[in-house]
Amino acid sequence: MFTEWLWTQPGSKPGTCTAPSTIDRRLSGTVVSARTEHGVTPEEGVARLACNRLKQLVKQMEANGETRVQAPPLLVEHLARISAARPDNLMGLRDGALVLTQVLMHFAVAGREHEPAHNRVRDYADTPGGIRADLRVSKVRPRVVPVPYGSRSSICPVRACTAWRQAAGLDDPDGYAWRRLHSRWHTVMEAGLQPESVGDVITRAGERAGIGIRFTGHSRVADSPRPPA
Repeated sequence: MFTEWLWTQPGSKPGTCTAPSTIDRRLSGTVVSARTEHGVTPEEGVARLACNRLKQLVKQMEANGETRVQAPPLLVEHLARISAARPDNLMGLRDGALVLTQVLMHFAVAGREHEPAHNRVRDYADTPGGIRADLRVSKVRPRVVPVPYGSRSSICPVRACTAWRQAAGLDDPDGYAWRRLHSRWHTVMEAGLQPESVGDVITRAGERAGIGIRFTGHSRVADSPRPPA
């Protein structure tokens, strides 16, 4: 059964297995994707059976004294420290904007690392209320997401994205929205970031702020509820 297969999958750290909350979210995502992307209607009750089986596996895990820890969540207090610690250069602008946009977008749409890696400049449209992000490439589902202004300017994703776009001179609508920077000169390159690099940006931002927690690409989704099936 699919639940058992997910249960045996490795976690983000060597020697660990996938956390129950992650499995729960993936089960729900599979049902949603089957309906919306592939036009497949799952057999009635299959989602409930999968969730019940997961609960059984969790009980067995707890009875055996096993623990599976999910990635530590990125909280508002962490975002404030990350923003304050970012360097005053293009890398600092890019990293800060990417972290803020990905974290705050997640609460609405469960964003994933590969999505910003594929985004072009045209996919972030200015609106009176903030930014409209068009996530065209997604293993969850393509969708348009409103990203509103933040109440605190220091951790506002809209202001951060605008500052990065202007400083990097991203005026080509077909160009990548999140660019690589030259390793020595930090000049903006034509190539976009790889999905893995998005996770690296989040990890590096936390380390730079001296938070003491190793954030990963999964830290954006650690505390969020699973999407409805």
